[in-house]
Amino acid sequence: MGCSSSKPTTSAAQAASVLEPEASTTLFSPIDPSAKTSSDALVAVVAPADADAAMPVAKLAEVQVVPAAAEAGALQTSSASPPRAQGETTSRVLPRPVGWQEEGILFPHEGLRFLMGELSEAARVMDAKVAWKWENLATWYQDYFYDVVHHHHHSEEVIFFPWLQTRGAIPAKISADHPELMRTMDELRDMFASGALKPAGERAELLARLRERVAAFVEDMHQHLAEEEEVIPKLLREGNFTQEEEAPVTGQIIESLGLDGNKKSLPVMLHGLKLWAGEERAEAFVAEHLPLPIRLLYQHFWKPDFQERHLGLLASLPAGVDVNPFASQGLFCQ
Repeated sequence: MGCSSSKPTTSAAQAASVLEPEASTTLFSPIDPSAKTSSDALVAVVAPADADAAMPVAKLAEVQVVPAAAEAGALQTSSASPPRAQGETTSRVLPRPVGWQEEGILFPHEGLRFLMGELSEAARVMDAKVAWKWENLATWYQDYFYDVVHHHHHSEEVIFFPWLQTRGAIPAKISADHPELMRTMDELRDMFASGALKPAGERAELLARLRERVAAFVEDMHQHLAEEEEVIPKLLREGNFTQEEEAPVTGQIIESLGLDGNKKSLPVMLHGLKLWAGEERAEAFVAEHLPLPIRLLYQHFWKPDFQERHLGLLASLPAGVDVNPFASQGLFCQ
């Protein structure tokens, strides 16, 4: 027997009625199969040193189990996706990127801007009265926003920037921004976590403060990403870096994510790529840059987790969604 409500209910999937913008199929530059930016590193994450010892599919199923979210299963996108012209990014600096130097930095940055749009939309539509919605929002923020953005900043500081500085100077402000942005993210995490614990009558005031804090943080992040996009492609060109030289550095970053980090980050980055470069470009990246073990994990586990849990947690937040699709099934109704 399950818990039931006396009033009509709306599921998270039914609430997610806004479709994503049609992705462009224009390819600005074909993926260079000789630039093994992520393949070798991703193999190192899950594959044995012996290249002939392939990981069985059954073992892949043991590595990652996607949480069941039947109500959110039909959800394919977030209403936070902004409209854009065909082949246009959301970058303030590089709306139509040219060359690997510009496209390379946009692979993570377009994913981050997609997350920032989701965060803004979540704060806008959040039903502040219901405790479990605060729990779902806090879970989404920790698992799919905080962890991804934190790793991005950290990997820049300890891997990517030191490599760039072998032939150029990075403005001090770019690195100085990271600790302040992370402090704000810590504050937001605490505010999200406190929502379910507050009396129902105090949650609306908390949400109002959160909306202001989120808006300021998102603007700071947009400015920070724009500054990086002004500087980094220029440094790559002036330093005469090659894509082949960058590949192992990017590989270190991907390997440092581990399985859980790739599960959270890769679907978002590929979704961001699809939104500006098109479905064909994103599928080509998966086919040509992801080794078989990672490709299987992405297609059968990580992408469904993005569609069901990542997007489903957000779809459960608005007023009118009366059933929590992520509630634990127990013996007692609460």
